Amino acid sequence: MSITVIERSKKRYLYNNKTDWPGFKEYLQDHVDLKLPLKSEDDIDCATEYITSLIQQAAWLSTPDCEGPDSRNMSNKNNLPLEAREMILEKRRLRRKWHNSRHPEDKKALNKAAAELKKFLAEAENDTLQRRLELLNATSNNEHSLWKTVKSSQKPQLIEYPLKRPDGMWAKTDEERAEAFGAFLKNVFTPNTDTADNAFEEEVKSFLQSDLQLSPPIKSCTPRELKGIIRELQLKKAPGYDLITAEVLQQLPTKVLVFPTTLFNSMLRIGYFPNQWKVSQITMILKAGKPPHQTSSYRPISLLPLLSKLFEKVISRRLNRWLEDNRIIPQHQFGFRMKHSTIEQVHRVCDHIRHTLESKEYCSGVFLDVQQAFDKVWHAGLLYKLKLWLPHNLFQLLKSYIEDRIFYVKINEGTSSFHEVKAGVPQGSVLGPSLYLIYTSGVPESVNILTATFADDTAILASDKDPVSASKTVQSHLDQVHNWMKRWKIKASAAKSNHITFTLRRDNCPPVKLGGEVLPHQTVVKYLGFHLDRKQIWKTHIQKKRDELNQKYRSLSWLLGRQSKLSVNNKLLIYKAVLKPVWTYGIQLWGSAKTSNIAIMQRFQNSVLKTIAHAPWFTKIDEVHEYLQMPTVKAEVENLSRAYRDRIADHPNKLATDLTSCIPIRRLKRKHIWDGLGPIE
Repeated sequence: MSITVIERSKKRYLYNNKTDWPGFKEYLQDHVDLKLPLKSEDDIDCATEYITSLIQQAAWLSTPDCEGPDSRNMSNKNNLPLEAREMILEKRRLRRKWHNSRHPEDKKALNKAAAELKKFLAEAENDTLQRRLELLNATSNNEHSLWKTVKSSQKPQLIEYPLKRPDGMWAKTDEERAEAFGAFLKNVFTPNTDTADNAFEEEVKSFLQSDLQLSPPIKSCTPRELKGIIRELQLKKAPGYDLITAEVLQQLPTKVLVFPTTLFNSMLRIGYFPNQWKVSQITMILKAGKPPHQTSSYRPISLLPLLSKLFEKVISRRLNRWLEDNRIIPQHQFGFRMKHSTIEQVHRVCDHIRHTLESKEYCSGVFLDVQQAFDKVWHAGLLYKLKLWLPHNLFQLLKSYIEDRIFYVKINEGTSSFHEVKAGVPQGSVLGPSLYLIYTSGVPESVNILTATFADDTAILASDKDPVSASKTVQSHLDQVHNWMKRWKIKASAAKSNHITFTLRRDNCPPVKLGGEVLPHQTVVKYLGFHLDRKQIWKTHIQKKRDELNQKYRSLSWLLGRQSKLSVNNKLLIYKAVLKPVWTYGIQLWGSAKTSNIAIMQRFQNSVLKTIAHAPWFTKIDEVHEYLQMPTVKAEVENLSRAYRDRIADHPNKLATDLTSCIPIRRLKRKHIWDGLGPIE
C-alpha cells in the first residue's frame, strides 16, 4: 500500500460556470471560414477537424481557469464551530497529560472528553445536514438542488479493482487496466465464427461487390432542422473525446451553424462519414453481483463525439421514414420504434396466455437470450441487407459509417491502444438501434406461433389442448429460428434462455431444444421487466417490485424519514419521481391481480405517505391520502389503464390495436384490465 497521497489530475473540460458565452459567440463569428472546399473525402476530413478545433479553441479562450474546485460541485466539508475546536484542543491537552502521568484519573478525564467531543460532532453534523435539507429546492440549479441530492444518493460508488489478465498477472495501474479491457473488448467486437456458412458468405460477398444503382438524392439538411435537433439534445449526456457537450452546441451562433449544415449536406451528397467521428472512447462499469477482478464482469459504455451524433440524427430521420414507408421492420418488433413500448409487447404475450387459460389449454413459451446481440452483428451481413433494401446512396453513406471504426478504453487518465471494431453496431450511437432492427428483421414467423420481439428480447409461444402438440409446434419453430440465426451469425445461449408452461393444471409441456441443447424449464420467467408466472396471478411480480421498493426507500430514508427536515412538498416530489414509477410500471397489466396482491403495494404506499406527512400511527390512511392529494393504488390502476386503452386504440401497429377488442371468454372469475373503464374516448 502506498504511504503517500496519490494525486489525480483534474478532468479536462471546455467550459464552467464562469464561461463568457457572448465572447465565445463573438470569437466564432470572427474566425469561422465558410468558404472551405467540400468536394472530396479529404476535404470533409479536414473540415471536420477544423470545426471541432474551432469550437474547442473558442470555449477554452472564453473560460477562465478556476481557482480551487469547480464551484458547481458541492463541498462536503463542514465548518466546525469555535466550541468544537476548543474541545479538540482540550482533548489533546488531556491526552498529552495522560501520556506523561499514566494516572487512572487522567485516563478517565481523557475518555470523558473524547466521548463529549464525539457526541458534539455528531450533533453538529446532523444539524448541518438538516440545515442543508431545509434549503433544498426542486427548481434550484446550485448546490441546493433537490435533483442533484437524490441523484448522488442513488449513484453507486465506483471502486477501482485490480484485474486479472489471461497470463495470470494483475493489472493495477490505470494504463494496465485500460489495456486489459481493450484486449478483452477487441475479442468481443468480432463476429461469431462457430456458425459460419461458407456458401452464404460467398453469396454475400459477391452481392456486395456488385454495381450500385442510381437513386434519388437524399433530402438535404437545413440550419432550421439542425437548430431543432440541437435544442432537443440532453444537457446531462457525457461528451466524447472532443469534450464538446450539448450546452456548447446550443451556444453556437446562427452564422456558425451554417458550416456544419453545409458539411452535413456534402456528406449526404458524397456518401462519406469522416474518420475523426469513428473513434469511440469507452469506459467500463461493473455489473451488479459480478466478480470485480474479471474483465467480463464489466459493461462497456461508449462515448462518441456529439457532432457525430448530430449528423446521425439527421440520417436517422431519413432512414426511419424510409423503413416505415416500406415496412422493412416486422410488426412484432416493438423495440426502438416510435409509439411502441414494452407495455404493449408484454400485453400481447399476456393476452395470448389469458386466452390459453380461458380455453383450458397449455401454452408452451420460450424466452430466448441472445449473446452480445449488439456487439456481434456481422458487418457483411448487415451491409447485405442495407444494400438489398435501402436506396444505394443511403447504403453508401451507411457503409462508410459502419466500416473502419476504432475504439480505445479510458480509465481515469490512463488509455489503452486503439483497436479495430470488426463486428457490432456502434455503441452509444443514434443509428445503432435502427441498424440492429434491420439486421434482425428477417426472423422466421409461423402461423400458429406468437412471436414477440423487443430489440433482442424474443418470446415464442404456442398453445394447444395437448401439451405434447404445443411443444412440437414450438420445437418446429425453434429449429427454423436456430437455422436462421446460424446463417446470420447470431448466437443464443440455451443455458440462459427459458422454457415455461402457462396453464392452470399441474402438468408441464415436454422440454424443447435450441441447437440440440435442452432449455431449462422455469415456473417464473422475466420478460421486459415483468415476472410472468405460469398461472398469471402476478403475485411474484408484485412481491419483486415490493422488494425493490424497500431497497430504494432505505437508501432515501435520510431524505424521507421523520427526522428529515425536508419540506413535505419536496418529500412528496421525491416519492413521485423515484419510488412511484417503480410500482406504476406495467400497472395496466398487473393491476388485474386480485385484491390481496394489490394490497401488498398499497401497504407500502401507506407506510411511506404516513412518514412523509409525519402522521401518528392512529391516523386513518384515507385522511393521509386526502391531505397529500395522493390517489390509492386501485385508483391509479383505473386511471392509467383507461389512458393506456385510449392510447393504443389509435396505435399505428395493428397488433396493438387488436388488444382493445380481443376480450376472451369469461370462464374464469378474474378481473380483466378493461373492466369498469367505460367506452373508449
